[in-house]
Amino acid sequence: MSAPTTGRYAFLTTPRWLSLIALMVAVSLACVLLGRWQWSRFEERSADSRQVNAVYDASPEPLMEALPTLTVRPGDEWRPVELTGHYVDDATVVLRNRPVDGNAAAHLVTPFVASGGGGNGLVVVVDRGWIAADRADELGADLPAPPSGEVRLTGRLRLAEDPAGRARPTGQMYTLAPEEVLASAAEVTDLTEVAGLPVLDGHVLAAKESPAPPQPLGGYARPAFNYGMNLSYTIQWGLFSVAALGAVVVLARREAADRSGRGPVRTLSRAEFEEDLEVYQQLRATTALPGGSGVSGGSGARLDPAEQQGRDRVIEAAGPEVERD
Repeated sequence: MSAPTTGRYAFLTTPRWLSLIALMVAVSLACVLLGRWQWSRFEERSADSRQVNAVYDASPEPLMEALPTLTVRPGDEWRPVELTGHYVDDATVVLRNRPVDGNAAAHLVTPFVASGGGGNGLVVVVDRGWIAADRADELGADLPAPPSGEVRLTGRLRLAEDPAGRARPTGQMYTLAPEEVLASAAEVTDLTEVAGLPVLDGHVLAAKESPAPPQPLGGYARPAFNYGMNLSYTIQWGLFSVAALGAVVVLARREAADRSGRGPVRTLSRAEFEEDLEVYQQLRATTALPGGSGVSGGSGARLDPAEQQGRDRVIEAAGPEVERD
């Protein structure tokens, strides 16, 4: 059997202290993980901000020139493009659960057949704008229609979203996945004219339609990314992690000092000094302190170590005048 641990910090091997150390290490590790998550969010948002700033104010390009393939890539996000073609008649569907500037909104999404590129056309999912969610409920299927005939559309490229893969109401969807939008549109109109046409793997956020639609819709502002907040949280979680471990060190040093009798003596204010002095003088008149005149134990009553330590601290704080009383 190994010899018991001895020394100034032997108490650290007791179950109480081992439990405390394990708890604070767990807290520290949790803070580290939360800090890493906030750092990843900072990197994502700062990258998104750089992408927006790189392309947002550029002049619009024809869609077929802006994209070498029929897929919107991360580097294409928010790039302004121009399309000429027409909207599919009566094919407007609703995107739910996408607030805009803090407002409950219903986005109106319509398939668009873009001409050009040497083929019969390209089907592009277009998020035309938004109306209040409660207004969409009131209108039902009678949603604001896009402009008819040939339309010149200016918008911004966005990545395709993953399909929601869950049941949805007729004529509605939860993500801007092209296949989900077309499936929803097929529930409210005939999509024979777009059958067999290539579909853009992505979507376009409308900025301007010419001619203008009969009923204007709410537009979308330039995106803002408050990534400084994530950096601030990263620093805070790092400080919390260090503080959790530092707390163990501080508490251990304090207990070691108390056990050795060299713990810090609290500095008393004038009011505290007078109050402690009064208590000390009252205790001397009883059996609680040596020299008291109480009825049980007499003047020879002995103090336990805790009481003796408290008495010594009161005397030390009060000064030599109390000793002489």
